[in-house]
Amino acid sequence: MNEYVSFDHLEELQASGIKITNVTYKDIHGTSATQVAVKFDCSKKHPCTGIRMEDVKLTYRNRLAYASCRNVDGTASGTSVQPQSCL
Repeated sequence: MNEYVSFDHLEELQASGIKITNVTYKDIHGTSATQVAVKFDCSKKHPCTGIRMEDVKLTYRNRLAYASCRNVDGTASGTSVQPQSCL
């Protein structure tokens, strides 16, 4: 899974922030296009909350992938959550 969003006025968006809550990523398995397979980069003003990862297993070039979190609160659960969650 590789999601990319581009905004022309990114600085304005970061300043105002978008509130993201109660999102679940469940049963996601596969290969990431980048070494950081999971990245939550949320606004300080409106942090992401209620983020859940359940049974997520992603690799990068047959190796462990990484997760990056900023201004996010949530949980990781299930029999397998890779990369190791930063939630």
